[in-house]
Amino acid sequence: MVDSRRRLAFVYHPQSFSTFAVADSARAVCDLTWIVDTTVPEVDSMSRLLRSSGTVVDVGGLSLDEAAASIAAEHPDGILALADSLLLWTAEVAQRLGLRSVTPEVARRLTDKLAQRVALRDGGVPVPAFWQVPDCGDNDGWASLARQARFPAVLKPRRGEGSREVVLVRSLDEVRSTVAKLSAVSGSARPDMVLEEYLRDRRADTRGEFAGYVSVESIVSGGRISHLATTGRFPLAEPFRETGFFIPSALEEADRDAALSTASAAIAALGITVGCQHTEIKLTPDGPRVIEVNGRVGGGVPEMLAAVTDIDLLAVAMRVALGDGLVFDEMPRCTQIGYRLLWQPPASMRRIVAVDGLDHLREDPGVHQVILRRGPGQHVDARAGNWEHVFAVFGAAADHEQLKLMARRVHTETRVRGE
Repeated sequence: MVDSRRRLAFVYHPQSFSTFAVADSARAVCDLTWIVDTTVPEVDSMSRLLRSSGTVVDVGGLSLDEAAASIAAEHPDGILALADSLLLWTAEVAQRLGLRSVTPEVARRLTDKLAQRVALRDGGVPVPAFWQVPDCGDNDGWASLARQARFPAVLKPRRGEGSREVVLVRSLDEVRSTVAKLSAVSGSARPDMVLEEYLRDRRADTRGEFAGYVSVESIVSGGRISHLATTGRFPLAEPFRETGFFIPSALEEADRDAALSTASAAIAALGITVGCQHTEIKLTPDGPRVIEVNGRVGGGVPEMLAAVTDIDLLAVAMRVALGDGLVFDEMPRCTQIGYRLLWQPPASMRRIVAVDGLDHLREDPGVHQVILRRGPGQHVDARAGNWEHVFAVFGAAADHEQLKLMARRVHTETRVRGE
């Protein structure tokens, strides 16, 4: 009997979605071939587990052509990556194998913040003002930046994720000193950086318990854009670290519609023809502005969406990559508010001493899971961004008011001591 199940080449990243979550979602959709680079220690240690839920192709040390040939031997029907750092590589391989994917040019726009902002601006999509940070010895470039830039501003790497090394700067001198520190820490050539206008909050958002920005979770399939959810946010921890998300957002209908139309315009301007998108949008006094478009599923979004709808977003992503023409005429209706709360350490904290109160949180019927990420004795560094959170709380609330109460409890009924 011929096996009729389709096969998906899944490009594995150790900090993307868990192996178990990917394998569970694939069970009803396809067989998996895990594409791994075992020259990365974290990946090598996972290889045995990955083999329990699919075949494994090791592309460590291979050229693009060699990797494509190794993957082709598995006869995949689709290919999928859910980590920003792997999108361009995956698009290059997909192009060689004739598999569905964004083009390498589009993948570059999705992973290069400067190229993305240029494409969005040129496509008529509202974005913050932005400027490329010149090389250290480019005196003309620095003089031009001094004339154009407005402060305060946000300094961030052109290529990066999870708010790593994203900081607020208040002057050109601060830009110079921050860039110099990054070069000293890396011990090599400094990373390419981009400077962005700092977007102001609307007056109503400065007084609320929710942040004034959201993300729109979308797919492009069968030539159409479908929006599956708007994800609300809690206020950021300094410098720009996420503290919590929830689906659906608490936006009023007019703001929600404006966010959805802005996300559609951004997806079109970038030339995205297939895949999943996670579009972050700031609601400003001057209207919505696109912060960033990510060409993958947003972190934590599948868990939140599954808690309040019947949508398995990882399975949806797989089906889109395999060529299924999925179209959602309207956003799925949510039965509750799915949430993910992150406890971020103070920017000054360097090491965790103790974490108390998590067992009490686990007893709440609205809490589905509490995950301790940084325990006693482990080091933390706020510059590393969102991944440095101490613990995460997943669950569902009856409404947004109950969600606010849960967020307060996370901070009042737990205690993290550090130094």
